[in-house]
Amino acid sequence: MQSVYFILVLFIGLISCKSSEMQPETQENQLKSPENIAASAISVTYTAESDFINGMAGFGFLSVDQLSLNRSATANGYNSVYGFNIPANYQQEGFKWNSGDQATEDWRPQGISGFTQNGRRYLVVTWYGIGPSNIAGVYNQHKGVRISLIDITNMNDIKYRLLLLVQDKDNMSNSDLYKSSNPYEQLEEFAPVTIHAGGVACYNNLMYVADTKLGIRVFDLNKFVEVESDPSKNRIGKESDGTLKAFNYRYVLPQVGYYKITNGSPFSCISLGNVPGSTQKMLWTGQYIKSSSTKTPQIFGFRLNSQGQIQTQVVAEVITPKDKYDPVVYNMQGVYRMGDITWMAITGKSSYQGSTARMLRYHDGTEAGVRYRWPHGAEDLYYEESTGYLWNLTEYESSKYGQENRAVFAVKLEDYL
Repeated sequence: MQSVYFILVLFIGLISCKSSEMQPETQENQLKSPENIAASAISVTYTAESDFINGMAGFGFLSVDQLSLNRSATANGYNSVYGFNIPANYQQEGFKWNSGDQATEDWRPQGISGFTQNGRRYLVVTWYGIGPSNIAGVYNQHKGVRISLIDITNMNDIKYRLLLLVQDKDNMSNSDLYKSSNPYEQLEEFAPVTIHAGGVACYNNLMYVADTKLGIRVFDLNKFVEVESDPSKNRIGKESDGTLKAFNYRYVLPQVGYYKITNGSPFSCISLGNVPGSTQKMLWTGQYIKSSSTKTPQIFGFRLNSQGQIQTQVVAEVITPKDKYDPVVYNMQGVYRMGDITWMAITGKSSYQGSTARMLRYHDGTEAGVRYRWPHGAEDLYYEESTGYLWNLTEYESSKYGQENRAVFAVKLEDYL
């Protein structure tokens, strides 16, 4: 039985934007006025899936340092993929996946975050299963979301492992939590997490995954479970003999709970930041909204307590950032915020230096944001406090442009101040 953990009602005030004329940039959109900038009431409900997790505990939980990282990434050539246009003096470090993961049409990487544990630096990247609406003839969406756990302690010897996210099988009857697609062999106990997973954040051994419509899914990085091989790559859950399968992945990470957030969707990206002037942490979520919509793209901030739970007694923050040529920010793929400055990875702009993406920096209260050139196919953002690096990644399979596009890379945040 799932239990409601706490309810947070957040009243977000009216936010207004002023348009202004900025210096022109070739082939960019003209200024337009936003619509639908209105007060919103956002309710956040957390459901802890304790019964499911207690049942999974019987199979034995593993921590990050107990996992076998079986794949190798390479730092060579990450800055020569299609659409990579970061100036050489701004480049810090990065890598490409192995050849299979660079090219696969079954999955696309989206979210990025990281953490340090026992003196080692890790990144986490989410990938969503591709369906025919993404690539004709590909039917992999039923597998849901996998993550890459990457050890980047030594950039000359980068190791990683792909693992599958899973949730309580009982969630399949809840349309908020599960979306059916092409057929597969569903067994007992657990099921795939069928979402886009456009962003991810990590704090205090918890991993928060953006769910476009629902809100935020929560996972515990000390609760990996090892499962058996599945040569068919088509079975997931507990077999009648008690063995566990997960589409031939070696490890699964079960969902421990979820936040259902009303009136705040889409939840397209997520990152971890600090409360201004404090070491207290916040989760920031951003909205990918196209210019054809009448809805105003916004960023929401939720304070966390030391255990990683959203605080119930604190009203959320709302930011309505401005682009250089639009009074709002369309096509937001990634967000990070520090103090009164917000950085966003945005896409769908005019082609410049081989890319339609930009890095956008916005200071609260200013008339417009500042754009920088940015690699094509850019997605989520992650700030690594220990290095001062801002990490990003690109998503597309090699077949889309006839050459590799996928890369994971870092720049110094101070270079974009």
